[in-house]
Amino acid sequence: MAGISSKEENFIATLGEKGIRVFTVDEATELFNTSKPMMNKLVHQLVKKRKLQRIQRGKYLVIPPVAWKTGRFTEEGVIIASYLVEPYYIGYWTALDFYGWTEQPSSTVFIASTKLKRPVELQGTKFKFIKLRPERFFGFEEHWVGNQKVVVAEKEKTIADCLDQPRYCGEIVEAAKGIWNGREDINFETVLKYALRMKNGAIIKRLGYLMDVLGIEKPSFRNKLKRHIGYDYLSLDPHGKASGSEVNKEWRIRINVDPKNLTEWITH
Repeated sequence: MAGISSKEENFIATLGEKGIRVFTVDEATELFNTSKPMMNKLVHQLVKKRKLQRIQRGKYLVIPPVAWKTGRFTEEGVIIASYLVEPYYIGYWTALDFYGWTEQPSSTVFIASTKLKRPVELQGTKFKFIKLRPERFFGFEEHWVGNQKVVVAEKEKTIADCLDQPRYCGEIVEAAKGIWNGREDINFETVLKYALRMKNGAIIKRLGYLMDVLGIEKPSFRNKLKRHIGYDYLSLDPHGKASGSEVNKEWRIRINVDPKNLTEWITH
């Protein structure tokens, strides 16, 4: 391994052999049976040489050798995210990308948590934390990324969250892409159940309207959605202009985005 000493090389190789991607100084001190000052010095040297990345105080990520030349890597984003806050789940735009439902992955990793935490940036990747009320923090499961377990929103919770707060998934068009691209895998009954549990009729209105626009025909489910839409009107894009927008009376929703944008990307 060019640019590092034999001791540093042995350190990186041993971590790799044991499948360790993230570690604390205390854990490494115990693993290598050395003193904490010696380990701190070794880790500091490897951080300077861009072989390790500090992700929190006393916690480090092993940068994969394929990224040593550029110092940039993207696939480790969800792994880093799993160590930044607890409890957590990977959600919104990042979950859409995880399931392969968007062709425009974000440079930001979106992380849902019940805790308030400021955004951080590591190796050019931004990590944004979305604080959820405890009653909305549900609907997630563990997945393997390489040899690392990460917690990701379920497919149905991903859709519910994106329709709840489209700004965290690249706006409503990306939510529409998620619904379309995941239509064969998504249990829409579960999305409705989650929307009701989240007590947000906006999710139901947006889901019903988008399914119509996308031509996803589920008549009995459509009727079930309509029983829960209420009487108030809201905007398809909660952060767009509402004045002068076309109104869809059936779903009681203001269409404040160009409808063409919702379907022009579909390839048949």
